[in-house]
Amino acid sequence: MKRTYKTVEVTDSGDGYGVVLDGKPMRTPAGNRLEVRTRPLAEAVAEEWRAQGGTIRPLTMPMTRFVATALDRIAAERPRIAGDLAAFAASDLLCHFAERPEELAERQRREWQPLLDWSAEALGACFVTASGVMPTAQPAKTLAAIRAQVDELDNLELAAVQTLAQGTGSIVLAFAVFDGHIGWEEAHRLSRLDEDHQIERWGEDPEAAARREGMHADLGDAARLLSLVRVRH
Repeated sequence: MKRTYKTVEVTDSGDGYGVVLDGKPMRTPAGNRLEVRTRPLAEAVAEEWRAQGGTIRPLTMPMTRFVATALDRIAAERPRIAGDLAAFAASDLLCHFAERPEELAERQRREWQPLLDWSAEALGACFVTASGVMPTAQPAKTLAAIRAQVDELDNLELAAVQTLAQGTGSIVLAFAVFDGHIGWEEAHRLSRLDEDHQIERWGEDPEAAARREGMHADLGDAARLLSLVRVRH
């Protein structure tokens, strides 16, 4: 899409902050007015549009994509999306230790168990762990506790936590980042213990490295979104 606008400004409606292009309110692909509750997030969206050259490149506009997703898709399909996110609790990465080699399994236990302990205390979600990749049934109270946490998220927070959970394979890691218990880069590292072990032994192919880099960027964008929705001024 060719750039046709010249000016990008942030406006204050009293109820939220919007972005205008050449004086016209920006709208999402579904036609919703693009308005958010914090000025820093609106400024971040505006800056993405200011930074565009002669051609609009959506892949360089992560905050704009998050906001549009929250306003268009999550607002329209929240029950399904919230259910999909809560379902990560049934197969959380941190609950499945490697069967072998033992050195990897021990590393996972050492690094993941503190997060599971944190989940029990902070989220009220006590997970059952096992060795191997076969599904492990989780207590109904654990699944209910995670669903309750998900239901407390607003649509923008849900968009961010969904990206964190999808990128790490763990709702525990996602909420640990959301609550500020760990940073997003630490969550990324913890989610890649198996991959790192394989890389240490066999090296990494370029395709896998590209996927890793892309997911690293996505997690960083999600964490940045959370920081922007929490700043009021």
